[in-house]
Amino acid sequence: MGGGGSSSGNGRRRTTRTSGEPTSGRAVAAAAKKLRDLQRRLKFRGCLAPSVFEAPFEEAAVESLYRDLAARFRLARQTLLAVWLAAVTAASAGLFVGGAALGSSAQHGLLWGAVGASGVLLFALWTCVEADRLARRLLWSGTQACVGEAREHEALAAQVAQLRAQLGAAKYEEATMYKLLFRGQTRLASFSSGTSGPREFLLAAPEARSITNAVEGEPNLAIALALSGRTTDWDAVKRAATRLRHRDYGLRDYYVDVRQAFPELQLYTVTREEYKAGHRDISSGLTPDEEYRRTLGALFALYWLARVGIDGECGLSFGVDDDWAPRKIPEQEDLDGSAALKKRLTFYCNTPWKKLLQLLVDAGMLTERGGRGGAVEVAVPRMCAMLALTAIHDVFKVEALLPRVRPEHAPFKGFAAGDVINDHDVAMYYVLDHFPEALPSFAGLDATQRHSVLFTQSKMSFNHGWLVQAEAPPHALFARFKRVIMAGEANPPDVSFYFVHWLTDLAGAVPNPLDGSERLVLGFPYQVLGSFITSFSVLSALATQTETEVFETYLESYWRDAAPRLRLGAPPSGEHAIAMMRLLCQAQSTEAQESVLAAWEKLSADDEKVLCDEMSRTGIADQHFRASAQKRPGGPAILVYYSPQLVRSLTPDSASQALAILAEVYRRSRKLWPLTPLERLDDDARTVTVRIDQIKELPPDTP
Repeated sequence: MGGGGSSSGNGRRRTTRTSGEPTSGRAVAAAAKKLRDLQRRLKFRGCLAPSVFEAPFEEAAVESLYRDLAARFRLARQTLLAVWLAAVTAASAGLFVGGAALGSSAQHGLLWGAVGASGVLLFALWTCVEADRLARRLLWSGTQACVGEAREHEALAAQVAQLRAQLGAAKYEEATMYKLLFRGQTRLASFSSGTSGPREFLLAAPEARSITNAVEGEPNLAIALALSGRTTDWDAVKRAATRLRHRDYGLRDYYVDVRQAFPELQLYTVTREEYKAGHRDISSGLTPDEEYRRTLGALFALYWLARVGIDGECGLSFGVDDDWAPRKIPEQEDLDGSAALKKRLTFYCNTPWKKLLQLLVDAGMLTERGGRGGAVEVAVPRMCAMLALTAIHDVFKVEALLPRVRPEHAPFKGFAAGDVINDHDVAMYYVLDHFPEALPSFAGLDATQRHSVLFTQSKMSFNHGWLVQAEAPPHALFARFKRVIMAGEANPPDVSFYFVHWLTDLAGAVPNPLDGSERLVLGFPYQVLGSFITSFSVLSALATQTETEVFETYLESYWRDAAPRLRLGAPPSGEHAIAMMRLLCQAQSTEAQESVLAAWEKLSADDEKVLCDEMSRTGIADQHFRASAQKRPGGPAILVYYSPQLVRSLTPDSASQALAILAEVYRRSRKLWPLTPLERLDDDARTVTVRIDQIKELPPDTP
């Protein structure tokens, strides 16, 4: 039988069409005829079903199938021929061998040889027939499988082409909607809605112009070039602020408003026109798109905080679904096997939401109708200021935008003339102070709001962890913060305004803004976060009270909050009061706090006296705690760094050892720094820091 496809008159193989071309009816008919011819030559019973060729498929595939089956058939026939030759040879051999072995005469030998040869031939014939039948069956099933695969391949190819067309149309629709919503801006080329999900295509960061070397370091020129003439849409800003507490104002509506409002959001994707070795686009180490999404996370956190009492609790805790609606509280069956969802529910149930709402009231961003405790409404100018601050606050993480200190402004917060300010917070303060018109969303605020925004960019040197764990004395905690407040003439609402900004910035730290605040919800123990929130209500008093008064107020507030679960009375007074309240804060958890209070009753008189004296030193001249009058004033005050970790690592089982170790640390530290009147000490020397990060890791029985 002939091998492959037909040949032309000159002996060359006929060229088939490429796989991408449609197959004509004539070519399909020819291919079908070849397969039927093959079927007849293989003596199949029945014929190929006509439905096999009802729809066209590639001629090249049919040609390949035909050649493959023909080759298999030739191999089968060659195998049969070899078997027949072997059978004849065996029969001949049997004829002579049988005659020689069994016959006493030639006649008998021939008879027995014929019998043996016949048996061998019959067996060989039966074997060949069965082999031929099996080969035909296999070839027929192979024919059907190949035809089916070709037809499936054609269907899949058509489906792929259809999906490609749909994807192209969807991308075009997304890009068109993006441009229409965001005033002609285009998305970053690296964005892919296929990997980010259908709900996130609007979150793609906008493209921005590159910055040339000629304008680097000149914020008034570089920012103007990057903004391409765009200005703040104050109608959109006011619309977003005004509608924040409207029930029908969804997150997607809010996002579109803030994107239309603030041109500075496109600054997060600015790059240098020319690559500089050793430099990055974003100082935080994230990609421009991730830094942009962190800013969106802060803006979304502000949206949810402003909507506490409506849907803000669910949005901040659980995020939104594909329609950008807040996810609902999960059912019990949803929690099984999901540790993250359990954490989200714990955050939702344990966060003091009323205190968070009160923080916005204290900051002047919300006002209470009918006095304290009434319904709240948005204070639009103040909320506009926070929206603007949130949109611009991290733009100087973009290294191409960092300003260079001009000679007339030098020195500036440690930077000399000609220095590039590589601290993004200091860079922001420099631009807001000396080039306020460079950022249109700041320039358009009134003088009061600009003052509040500028205050948030001051270097406070405030360690919030030291406060919530009562780790540091008042001087280390608040002295620098207090000086900034006094220098900036800030008032209590300004301090609360700063902490709203601090909280939203922290809430947006994970660049996944549609899933709530993963940083707060999944990254913080809720007890620690609760302590942070509790502290906000007392910190605003720094504008009008002393550092020691604010710290003591916080300690008493923490004691009152813990009193119901620990069955405590009113905050203590006497020389032991401050030490006990600070230790309660350091223990944090209920079990640890109970063990610390019990261990206090068993302390030796000497250890108790050391803790009472040293933990009630303020480090500030003429300031002392009301509850614990100091019999031997002086300093420096001692900050035992990591003392809360020491206390928590040894409680509840070894609480007595924890207090004894802490007393010994204070005792030996005082030998190194004897008591001195605070008036004789420089400000920097009024607190000393003793690190115990190695001691806190040791087991209690370590000698």
